[in-house]
Amino acid sequence: MNALTARCSPARSRAVEELAEATAKWSCAVLDDPGIAELADQLAQVAGHVPQDRVNRGEAAAALEADAEHLQAAARLGGLLPLVALHHLNVALQCERSARQGRALPVPAADR
Repeated sequence: MNALTARCSPARSRAVEELAEATAKWSCAVLDDPGIAELADQLAQVAGHVPQDRVNRGEAAAALEADAEHLQAAARLGGLLPLVALHHLNVALQCERSARQGRALPVPAADR
């Protein structure tokens, strides 16, 4: 393990942990020690099933799809380019947060 990989490893682990917790918030059963590819698959499935009672349903689905794409990119990179993989993980976290914020907006009763 080179020095760069060693320095990125704790941040990578934290990002994967946060992504696992975020995935669980979307009512997914997350493995105890999920891989990045598994999280990407789960969030891609969630993107197709965002609850219809949300104002920003399309935006949330798009953010989750982007989240899954960044996770897939990070999974493909593995340990080859640790900074690039970490960047993809961090962008995935931002996408998930954006989707969750949109998910938190219920449709007003008058618009149903």
